[in-house]
Amino acid sequence: MEKKLLLLSILCALILALLMGAIYKYLMNQEYLKEQNNFEEQVEKIIEAELLEQDKNQIEQSKRGDNQYNKYYMFHSKTENKNTINELEAQTKAASQQMKGFRSIIISYVDEEKVNDTIVNRNLVTKKYIWDKKAKSFNYSGKVIELSEILLYKNRNEPRLKDIINDEADFLAIKRIVQEQVLNIHASSKYTLNDEEINYVLTNDFLTNNSKITIYPNTLEVFFDKEVFGIKKMSISIEKILPFINPKIVSDKHVLKKELDTSKKYVALTFDDGPNDTSTIKLLEKLKKENIKATFFVLGQMVDRNPEVAKQIVREGHEIGSHSYTHPDLTQLHPKEIKEEVLKTDKAVFHATGVLPKIFRPPYGAINGSVAQIIGLPIIQWNVDSEDWKVSNKELIVNKVVQTVEHGSIILIHDIHEISVDSIPDMVNHLRKNGYEFVTVSELLSYSQKPLNQYFGINDNRKFK
Repeated sequence: MEKKLLLLSILCALILALLMGAIYKYLMNQEYLKEQNNFEEQVEKIIEAELLEQDKNQIEQSKRGDNQYNKYYMFHSKTENKNTINELEAQTKAASQQMKGFRSIIISYVDEEKVNDTIVNRNLVTKKYIWDKKAKSFNYSGKVIELSEILLYKNRNEPRLKDIINDEADFLAIKRIVQEQVLNIHASSKYTLNDEEINYVLTNDFLTNNSKITIYPNTLEVFFDKEVFGIKKMSISIEKILPFINPKIVSDKHVLKKELDTSKKYVALTFDDGPNDTSTIKLLEKLKKENIKATFFVLGQMVDRNPEVAKQIVREGHEIGSHSYTHPDLTQLHPKEIKEEVLKTDKAVFHATGVLPKIFRPPYGAINGSVAQIIGLPIIQWNVDSEDWKVSNKELIVNKVVQTVEHGSIILIHDIHEISVDSIPDMVNHLRKNGYEFVTVSELLSYSQKPLNQYFGINDNRKFK
């Protein structure tokens, strides 16, 4: 009997323990549910507050989470482009990973901010909140804001190239950058490009003022009006085209314009009529020894004869510009002949060096507005003439330059004359003693030179009418 009572007591104790355990579990579950409901309510309040100014009918929610303690929420327009959604998701997941050790939430959305009367920034915003168990509420833990895209305030839906430039000169400058980039992309898939392929890029209007664009923080994506070598669109560095676009587009960015130190004096040495395989090579040796970068205005026919020398010019960091193919007075030629002089030189230079000339010096300095329009490149003249073509004494050449030079001068010399090349060490020595430093023409002009303009020096820019 005593054994039965003992067993009964044990059984009752077990039942009581199980019952107490069940009650405890129930109460704990209730407490958890209460806390979880509070957690979810707090989440909804934060989301409501964050998206207060958003049009909720246009928002699509994408909700994911690693577990019940660490969740993230993404909000974006139903018509949002795929790239933006992918960027937003990557930014959100990175923040979620950082918060994985906490009971937390991540909220991400696309926000728009009017910067000025020209642009609207589209920002990817990710905010982090950590759950405070004692206070039973969320504490704000910081945010990440990344600029995703720049919209034009007046034409946000279908922006065009013409919307961000001022005039035809800006368009022509950007066009030349695009042409070179297309040629280099196509050349990367082939050993060499033939003349017909280069002709096609340089003479076809696959890029126009009306071409569609998308503006990103550091690049401009251009959509071609027609496909070229299978290329439908292209991204161009904002830094490359900075001088040719509306400055308000990058007014709030830290895109540095390439400018010279205003406390120093600069000159640009320019050499015409080469390259040849004697004096030009000798000149390159002297420039290398002096650690000077210069600008060479080459004749296309000379490049065709001496492609390796042209290649050496570019390889050693010098600038190369066009000086026509045969050195005619362009103002006396038919428009078709002018185009041929320019085109043949472009092809010769690209075949030899892989770059296109972005500046042009007319033979004899002979130019007018209609010729400049056909050439479509910045016209580089000079304000210091060494007159090396009419003297046979290097001291006279040096004296002529030293006596007429000033800050910002563009100095004209010819690398096809031995006497001119021999004068360079003394010329450089005199100029350095007078405090001058040497730069290329584009460096002198801060890479802002434009077609339909001619430049005689750093502060002498004359627009063709």
